[in-house]
Amino acid sequence: MLGVSREATTAQVRAAFRRLARTHHPDTSTSGSAESLAPINEAWRVLGDPVLRREYDRSLAAAASQAPPSGDREWAPDPVLEQPPESTFPLRFLIALAIVGIGFVVIGVFTYQPSRPGPPDNVLTVGSCVVLEENGDATEVNCDGDHDGVVDSLLVEGQLCPPDLEKHRDSQGLGEFCIRF
Repeated sequence: MLGVSREATTAQVRAAFRRLARTHHPDTSTSGSAESLAPINEAWRVLGDPVLRREYDRSLAAAASQAPPSGDREWAPDPVLEQPPESTFPLRFLIALAIVGIGFVVIGVFTYQPSRPGPPDNVLTVGSCVVLEENGDATEVNCDGDHDGVVDSLLVEGQLCPPDLEKHRDSQGLGEFCIRF
């Protein structure tokens, strides 16, 4: 656009821009217009900035490396070889989050210690361990220690226990239970 070579210095690019700007500026030339000056201004914006010029030079080098092969065929880039567009999905963040989560789970598995059962609450439920008192009443105790049996089921009034279980009363008088020995 400015008519300078790729190796032109910034001073040479500036001089070419000023010459073309005088020629195409609508205030200084009868044939000049804003439409003809816009691409010249854009060329100066890119080539006058060292960072943008470096990017422009890289794009020219990339285009030159993809030059069409000799022959009459028109060359088109192979869509399989092109890089896919950069994803905006936070995939790296999600992978890092998953790794941290897995780490917590693994640490938890290796450091987990089950809690000890608490002291008996003296309320018999199915699965409670019991000792039998002299009068036949059942009192709840820890299952870790000595016990006479385990509560199998709660009896409703008038119900009988199956033949392999014994019927006993709660020591607090709250009901009758079938105990498995």
